Amino acid sequence: MVVSFTVDKSQCRGLKWVVKDPISVKLIGPILTRLPLTPFNPLTHPGLPRYRQVFVWLQQAILAAELKSGEQLPATRELAHQLNVSRNTVKSAFELLQAEGYIEARQGAGSFVIDLPAHLLRHAPVTHSDALAQSSLPGLNHRLDALQAFRIPETRAPQRLQPAVPALDAFPLQQWKRCLGQSVSRHQLQHTPLAGDGLLREELVMHLASRRGIQVDASQLLITSGSQQALHLVAELLLCPNDRVLVESPGYPGTAAVMRAAGAKVESISWQLLQQGLPTGLKAACLCVTPSRNFPLGHTLTLQARLALLNWAEQQDCWIIEDDFDCEFATGQPITALYALSREQRVIYTGTFSRTMFPALRLGYLVLPPALVPGMLKLRGYQDGGLTRLSQHALGKFMAEGYYSRHLKKMRQLYQQRREALITAIAASPLSELPVIDAGGGMHLVQALPSGRADQALCQRLNQEGIGARPLSAYDPLNQQQGLILGFSADTADQIDDAVSHLGLVYRQTLC
Repeated sequence: MVVSFTVDKSQCRGLKWVVKDPISVKLIGPILTRLPLTPFNPLTHPGLPRYRQVFVWLQQAILAAELKSGEQLPATRELAHQLNVSRNTVKSAFELLQAEGYIEARQGAGSFVIDLPAHLLRHAPVTHSDALAQSSLPGLNHRLDALQAFRIPETRAPQRLQPAVPALDAFPLQQWKRCLGQSVSRHQLQHTPLAGDGLLREELVMHLASRRGIQVDASQLLITSGSQQALHLVAELLLCPNDRVLVESPGYPGTAAVMRAAGAKVESISWQLLQQGLPTGLKAACLCVTPSRNFPLGHTLTLQARLALLNWAEQQDCWIIEDDFDCEFATGQPITALYALSREQRVIYTGTFSRTMFPALRLGYLVLPPALVPGMLKLRGYQDGGLTRLSQHALGKFMAEGYYSRHLKKMRQLYQQRREALITAIAASPLSELPVIDAGGGMHLVQALPSGRADQALCQRLNQEGIGARPLSAYDPLNQQQGLILGFSADTADQIDDAVSHLGLVYRQTLC
């Protein structure tokens, strides 16, 4: 239902209220505090928590310039009364708006819309929009008959302090067995739909709306065997030989490898340049980024940088592949995905369950603009015909029963404890003299090394001795920063202490 309210003019103290409809109210006075022109309607996003509904309402109003730069928002108590919600709901929405860079709080004055360049504000979030017609995608299927193989390297045996490995010792195995058992039926012996199991896709729709602000239909989701296959499918569908592809640095080397396997010319682009804004003359067919949480440094692109990327992609007719790495375990509320901000549907979103569930599950997903769905299903049918259905349906049940959300909450708390254990162990070791690059949360941190120290040689020795540290320079082809990427999520506090002690001993020996 649409919320309505009344206004007591006797309490306005000289300020003039103008009522245009039951919810669009403007207060005209010395300081402009008004509501968006678009009424607040909870039914617009019924599946979202109420604070998220308020957040999306104000977010879209800011991006659509219904609320201008510098304008003051109503006080939380006043807005809560007008929307018929609790004050805590409005405060949570304001906190999320401030965290994502839409508003700023001024002590003693209130909350104000930040100053965003006007040319970026056309990229308001959208829900169901087919902004790209099939006719605007020339040569979309030009590579369907010329697929190139890409072999993913074998995974190493588990080691201490290895990044990107979840806490398998804390995985709810009994609940997972129950969901597997409930999924075994003759129906599940049939062919899997090309897009993936229907229950899993429906559950993903609700999860992405709640956690990442992505409002899509289940038909726009494609279940993959992981983020690596997702990248391969996108590259095969969209790229021509010798197309220019930009990949952020630092970044995951597997992304560049997939693009090269598809025949593209890959160029690294610094994370700092992405933060500042890409030059208007820079052209590319595709840009691969982790805007919400960079791997491995954990940085987040500012709101203005994210909007600028969308503006640049539209001008250059470029696709953006958004890898949502590690966002489930970042501190604070997750920010809105770049996909949700793209009006022109230039973004393709990828995610994986390898880190939130367990690596052997081998399930991930793509969120596609509607215009790409037919071609992607055709490619899937040609390439592998779909994935095993049983594990997909079991994961759908795992989410539907609430096990997944509870598991994520438990892991966030556990990983914070293990992260603190790693920081404490480092502080008591010879590594304490080195700076720690820690963006908060996640599953790993980075220990910087002095200039001239070869991180790859050090990591090779550590790996031989059972410590899975990874060299930062291997992820940074542009600057070749030297450092150690240290995971903490898979190890107990005692295991972390032992591993750091051994790491410190090896590090000290290499100095001699």
